[in-house]
Order: sequence, then structure tokens, then C-alpha cells
Amino acid sequence: MTAGVPVRAAFLHRSRAAAALLALAAAPRVTHALDACTPRAVADSARPAWPAPLDRVVAAPAEELTLRAALDRLSVAGRVRLSYSPDLLPLERRVCVASDRGTLGDALVAVLAGTGAAPVVAGPDQIVLAPARNAAANDAVPMLARSTGRLQRVVVTGTASGGTERASPYGLAVLDGRTVERESVQSMAQLFDGAVPGVWMWAQSPTSLLARYGSVRGASSFGVSTPKVYIDGIEVANPLLLTQIDPARVQRIEVIRGPQGAALYGADAISGVVQIVTRHESAGGGAPRAQLRGSAGTSTSAFADGGVLTQDHSLVLRTGSAARSASLGVTLSTLGAYVPGARAQQLLAHGSARRVGARSVVTGTARLYATEADAPASPLLAGIGTGGFVPGSSALGRLRAVAYAAPDSGPRARQDSLLQPTLADSAGRQRARQYTFGGSATLQSSARWTHTLIGGIDGYRLAGVAADGMLVPSATDSALRAARGGADRVTLRASSTARFGAPESRAFVLSAGLEHSTARETSNGAGTRLATRDDRGTFGAPPVAQLASGTTWWSNTGALAQGQLSWRESLFLSGGARVEHVSGPSSGAQVALLPMLGASWVRELGPWTAKLRGAYGRGIRPARTVVRGATWTGGRVQGALTALEPEEQAGTEVGVDLLLGSRLGLRATRFDQRASGLVQPVAIVVDSTPGGRGPGMRGPRIAYDLQNVGAIDNRGWELQATSAAGPLSVAATLSLVSSRVDRLANGYRGDLRAGDRILEVPARSVGLTAAWTTRRWTIASTLSRADDWINYDRLALAEAMAATLGTDPAPGGTGARPPVGPQLRGFWRSYDGSTRIGARATVGLWGSNAVTFGVENLLNRQLGEPDNVTVVPGRTLSLGLRTGF
Repeated sequence: MTAGVPVRAAFLHRSRAAAALLALAAAPRVTHALDACTPRAVADSARPAWPAPLDRVVAAPAEELTLRAALDRLSVAGRVRLSYSPDLLPLERRVCVASDRGTLGDALVAVLAGTGAAPVVAGPDQIVLAPARNAAANDAVPMLARSTGRLQRVVVTGTASGGTERASPYGLAVLDGRTVERESVQSMAQLFDGAVPGVWMWAQSPTSLLARYGSVRGASSFGVSTPKVYIDGIEVANPLLLTQIDPARVQRIEVIRGPQGAALYGADAISGVVQIVTRHESAGGGAPRAQLRGSAGTSTSAFADGGVLTQDHSLVLRTGSAARSASLGVTLSTLGAYVPGARAQQLLAHGSARRVGARSVVTGTARLYATEADAPASPLLAGIGTGGFVPGSSALGRLRAVAYAAPDSGPRARQDSLLQPTLADSAGRQRARQYTFGGSATLQSSARWTHTLIGGIDGYRLAGVAADGMLVPSATDSALRAARGGADRVTLRASSTARFGAPESRAFVLSAGLEHSTARETSNGAGTRLATRDDRGTFGAPPVAQLASGTTWWSNTGALAQGQLSWRESLFLSGGARVEHVSGPSSGAQVALLPMLGASWVRELGPWTAKLRGAYGRGIRPARTVVRGATWTGGRVQGALTALEPEEQAGTEVGVDLLLGSRLGLRATRFDQRASGLVQPVAIVVDSTPGGRGPGMRGPRIAYDLQNVGAIDNRGWELQATSAAGPLSVAATLSLVSSRVDRLANGYRGDLRAGDRILEVPARSVGLTAAWTTRRWTIASTLSRADDWINYDRLALAEAMAATLGTDPAPGGTGARPPVGPQLRGFWRSYDGSTRIGARATVGLWGSNAVTFGVENLLNRQLGEPDNVTVVPGRTLSLGLRTGF
């Protein structure tokens, strides 16, 4: 057998009961292909005489695993400690070699075939997997081997109990954690943009604590567009708060684009699903027991004098063996004032534990994310003329005063409210806390049945976090400031999977499951600025009673079933549905059927593997969600949401994949989806006069009414190419997206019209990543660009609002009105594009020590994404040291 070719190898276990171990112990769901490996005895003459402890006898039926899982199982079966370097072994390769009975040494030789490594005894219970003197010796044992390629990679997203990409009927992006760590990717925007076709996140300003998705295959909502996010199978309560990751803690990230995942994951998955699988590694395997990384650098800015200090430090501790392991990691990062008054600090802690038994794998995970950021005024808005409204004040100050002035009791109180510090002035510090606790247990009761149970809780706490992207063009000027509040979501999911037949001929996989999640949201509602509507349809400011604190509850319950029929591992037919019940205020149906149908056909063409795939899916999102409550309503004003229909998206995707082993991959996907009922905060004018209904200053002000827009067509192409030749690896993506209004809902009063493009959705996005990796050093560079989108000219809009907000419409006054509805179309403008370039390098010194270099925003572009007032840090240079002990 040729060295370096992916193979299947079987290992032997001490008892047949140990065959129940899971294929992917580090993941919340596990895959098995017991029938894919046919037992085959190894001739006695082929077995070398192994020294102790390699002579220990182990036995088990054949099983298909990753190399990492196979080594863990052998360590448990043989009661030995295995040491190896993760950088020298293809740990995610699928292996499956059959043998009825044999020694631990035979089993290790079988699973290591083609890797160039061999077992070496280093102690009574210690075995080192070292480079073999003769790589061909690894192929001395007869095996049932078959090239599996990248399509055999195990994924846990999109199937009830795990499966291979080969059978997936839709495009699935998998980001390897080793690559993420090697390239020191820390933000979700850096991770997705250019690497996951069809997904674009706007560059994250450190003072913006909520993520902003420009496109997830077009528009899936307004202001709260986001896929449904899971961490080790536990649903994240507010995915907009998930903006940073610790690259040292990620094993892989799997992404489904489109509503096809809703049949398994239920409500809120209308635009896709993101599954973050964290590492569950022991101190063995050549990994250091502790890894320390620290870096410091400087960021340039056109809005600050001199360089701005940036720091990033992390510590990871690991302990245990392949059977039992635990780890803990802490990351701290800071950024100085890249604009006057803007500072940010972030702390991320993550812990995990795993226990591998004869029939089960139990994992636990814990995560805490804390961030604080000062939210100053945009320096671009500070220069807008005062117009004589208040001498010495800026347009920004007037906007602040209008948005946050307390109820007045006369002209004197009104004047004082303009001159005294407002809520935006005194609450410039934003704080967010997010946590995740939970675990999973997987049991294989027989060779056919696998059962999985996942439970956990995720929650967050906010203070002073602004809703970016609203009409008033600054974070501190937002009229929808979620002053204080939080939410907690409990998730419990149970599923069972049965496998029938043999994949090499005919096989059927049947999965069924139940899931329930309950969310509780609490907020003081001090930032609520949703307008109320009386029986005549007249808008008014929210009464003070609606600003009181309160707690709301709602829940989702789903029952799901999924089946997959395969023929000769070439034709796969998939189908499933989920019945979802959604509680909470809504005039629409609270019970929905979420189906998914798909098929894929795989053909080997010489060294090439070709795959055709297609799938249909439908997803829903209720009008009331945790994300929308935190971002827009502060958790209150249920009446504004009661009359709304749920958001929906349904459609198809078709694609083709061409793979040349692991050396070259070409993927193309065409998607056609229709989103209906998307909820938009529509700007309206509310008069706050002495005889009016609402509190605040005299004169008109901006409030928001949540309205269903109508139907939006999302269509486009997603192209991806990957190549690996020796130390060089290259990946490129191209996304072409058209997101347009097809029809408007009755009663819609916003600025969109039929045929319009949806604002903030780039028509094109492209990404390019190149890396050169050797044993001593790594150099990687990334380029991502989005271009051709429409958004507001927020500078002009700020001028217009500053000239009208707070004017007195009393008899004899001019009573200028802010622009709303169709008038806002005059403030639309086209944005040409934004390019980001980053580069990172790691140079090994000795042992586990290395020096790291990095540069972000190489072009030093701070403006132009996604509008003309958002400012991001400039060119950032960093130098660091990484060590292990």
C-alpha cells in the first residue's frame, strides 16, 4: 500500500462489548459504520513477536473511526499510554481494518498504515508512536483497505447521530481547528469571511458587541440575521453575542447554509446552522500539559495620536489519559483607544472533560465570555454642524439629548435636558456576559442502536449594549438601547439511531429524536423605543408602564425523524421532518412542519471523485425571539410582536463536487430560496408635545414599528476551490448573491419597494487563503472582499435628523419632520467594496517553543464597511511567543 494514502484499518479490543464505543468521542454526536468493515483475520505468520506491553491481546468487531478515536480506543483496550505528535499523524483520517483477534502491536500497525509511524515501547505501560525506519513496514499486515478521501470525513451537523460528507445532500463547510489555531483566527468575521461561501460578516468594531451578518445566502431578517449556533450540541441563546473564539479550543466548525438544517434543528434555523465542536484532548499524545501564548502589538488609527496598544494572552492546561481527560483554557485580550474614548477588553474561559467507557462516551463543556467596551461617539458625526440649535453642541449631542431625554415638566426642564449629561453620555460603558454549561452522553446499546443525550444551559447578561445598524447612525445614539437585561435558554435533546444492512450493498439509517428548549428573558426595558398603536392605527410613544422591568418565558418543542437509504455507497436518498411547537405571542400558527428532502450521487472516476447533490428545506423563526428581544425591544412591548407573522424561508440547493483525493477540490452550489414575513423595524415619527401621548421633549422624534416586509427572493452561486501540494495549501471562495423584494405585505410602511435590493447584502464576496507549512515554520495569508451593496448614507442622514429632531411643532413653529418611509430612499447610496488582508507566521525555536508574527488590516482601511460612519481599527502588528511545558 502506498504511504500517505487514506486507508481504513481495524483495531482489536479486549472484549466484544467494547465495540460499542463511539466513532467520534470528542463530538456531541457520534458516527458508526460497523457494517462497512468486514472482519478479516491476520495470518499468524504475518505477526511479529511483540515485546510487552505490545503483546497484550485485544479483540473487537470491525468499526470505522477516525485515527484519533482509534488510538484512544486502543489505549483503553490495552491499558497503555500512547504518546505521539498530532502534527505528524492524520488524526482526522477515517480508518477501518478488520481482524478477528490479535495483539495490541498488530492493531497499532494496522491503524498506522500509511502514516510513516510505528509503535515503540518506552516503558511498562508507555508506547511512543515514532517515525518508522522503514515506512513500508507499516503495510506488512494484510488489511481491507479503501481510499476514503475527504468525502469520508465525519461530521456531526446535519445528521441526527453523525455521518460522513459523502452522504450529505447539501453543501457543508467544515473548518478544521488545527488550521484555525495555526492561522491564529480569533474573530468570527475572520473565520467566516472568504472561507465559508455564502456567509459574510461585517468587520467587527471592538465597541460593537453584537455581530452583524451582511449575508447568510442573502437576507434572513433585518438587524438580527444569524444562523442558529450550537457549542458542543448546546444551543446558544443569543448567537449575535458570539463574536470571538479561542482558536486553541476549537476542534472544528461545521456550517450549513440555508433552511435545510431546520428539519433537525427547528425554529431559528431559517438561514443555517453553525456547530462549534471543542477539543477534548488529554495530556498524552505528545501534547504539552500546559501551553502558554502571549502577544502584544500596536494598531494604527487616523483618529488617534500614536500607536494603540493591543494584547492577547492565553493559557491552556490539559490532564488525563485517552480514557479520562480534562482541560481548561483562559484567554485575555485588550485594545486601546483606536478612536477617542474607545477601549475594549475581553476574557474567554473554557473547560472540558471526557470519559471513555466500554459502551459509552460522556463529555462535559463549560464556557464563559466577558467583554467590556467604551462606546464613544463616532468621530465622523462630531463634525456635523450645530445649526444654532444649542450653542457649542454638536449634532451628535442633539441626537443624544432627543433620544434619551427624560419626561419634562416645562420649557426649563427641556432646556436642562439638553445641557445635562444624558443616558448615552453616562452609560458609555457596554458590558456583556455569556456562558455555556452542559454535556453529552452517547451509548451504543448494540451493534445496531446508538443513543445520544445532550443537555445544557446557555445565557447572557447585557448592560448598555447598543443596537447597531438602526436608523440613528451611531451606537451611542441608538434609540433602542438594551439598557440592562439577559436571558437563559435550557436545551435538552435525545435521539436514537438504528443502522440496517451493509453500506457496500444496501443500507438504511433511521433516526428519531425529541428536543425541548425553554428560554427566560429579563429586562428593565429602559431602552424600549417601539411605538404603540391605538385602535385607529395612530402611533404614539410607549407609556411609562411599558418601560418597567419584567420577565417573559417561551419554549420550543420538536419531534423529528430522519431516514437515509444508500445503495453501494454511491446513491444516497435522505428525507426527514420535524414537527415544531413554538410558544409565545404570535397570530400565526404555533405548530409547524419543517421538512427536508435530499439526494446525492457519488461516482469514482479514476483518481477523481464526483458528487452530485440536491436538497429542499423549510424553516421558521417566530416573531418573538431572544435575539430580537435583546436587540430591539429590551424584552418588553409584547404587543408590538403579537400581530406579526413568523419569519419563514424555504428553497432548494443543487451542487457538484469534484475531488482529487485530498490534493484538489472543486465545489459549486446553486441556491434558490424565498424568505417571507421577515420582520423590519420601520422608522416612524412620533410627536412628543404637551398634549401628546409619549414622554420626552416637545417635537417629533424617531420611533420604530415592527412590520412584516413581504416576500424576498434569495438566489445565487457559491464556488469553492481547495488545493494542497506538499507544504503549500490554497483555498478560494466566490459568492454571488441576489436578494430582492418580490412583493410587499399589506400595511408595510417602510422604504422598500418591490424589485428593490435588500440593504447591506453584498452582491459579491470573495476569499483567498494561502499557507506554507513545514515542521519548523508556517506562513499564512488571507484576503477577503465584499463589494456592491446598498446602504444608507449615514452622514447625510445624521445631518437631516439633527436638523429636525427636537424642533417645536407648536402653533407658529416650522415643525420640520425627520425623513421616514419613502423619504429614506433619498439617503440610499451604493458602496463599492471593502478588502481585508491579513498575514500570520509561526517560527519554531526548540521543543514546544515558537515565535509568532501577525498583521491585520494590512491596507489600513478603517471606513467603508458596512456604512460611512462605522470605524474599525487600522493596521495592527503583533509579536508573540508560544511555549509548552
